[in-house]
Amino acid sequence: MFIIRLLSGPGTFIDKLALILGFILIGGFSIIIHEWSHGYVALLNGDLTAKAAGRLSFNPKVHFEVKGLIFLLLIGFGWAKPVPINSMNFRNYKKGMITVSFAGVTANFLLSSVLALILFLSAKMFYLTSIVNSIQQFFLVFFYTILTVGIKINLMLVLFNLLPIYPLDGYNIINTIFPRNNFFQQFMIKYGMLILLIIIGLGFLGRMIGVPWLDVFGSFSDLLTDMIDKIVSAGLKI
Repeated sequence: MFIIRLLSGPGTFIDKLALILGFILIGGFSIIIHEWSHGYVALLNGDLTAKAAGRLSFNPKVHFEVKGLIFLLLIGFGWAKPVPINSMNFRNYKKGMITVSFAGVTANFLLSSVLALILFLSAKMFYLTSIVNSIQQFFLVFFYTILTVGIKINLMLVLFNLLPIYPLDGYNIINTIFPRNNFFQQFMIKYGMLILLIIIGLGFLGRMIGVPWLDVFGSFSDLLTDMIDKIVSAGLKI
């Protein structure tokens, strides 16, 4: 479980509390900005559905989805309630579908880039030896969590959503290019969710039996951990 892996490291109760709060805050915001971007780009393409439904908002209550939260805790990324979109309202169907489908992952990639830049510029702050106050320590861990976990979650959302599997954004992009009612569409609508569950199940199995390459998302997360360490190391040199 992703949250357990986060909490399994060393640290006091204050550290763990800051870690949990930071994880919930950046995880929730990353998912919300993904869905908000879909709705906003749909609006730019002429579809008012998301706006009329009150979904062009950063209020977590209008985006909350229980299953998405559970997956966020389990594997490090989840989803919000899908933003309603009516592609028939797009001024140009193909352009609208492709730009709306790319909107969420683009927002997540940009957010991860901003967080990586902030981490790079503030790396030295996390190695200060003068911090003795527990409140200062809390906010230091909280801020570090926002940056590092935020980078991970957002890039995981990019990878996950670009998979060409129904109902993900990657499926919508490819399906838009193909003629309507094609075999790919029919197959994915029928088996897409099953394929996703198999991929996630293989990930858990791979970790249990010591075959990490079966865990696609876990292996990607490990690569991101190495990348974050390199960003921090580079930041310490400036």
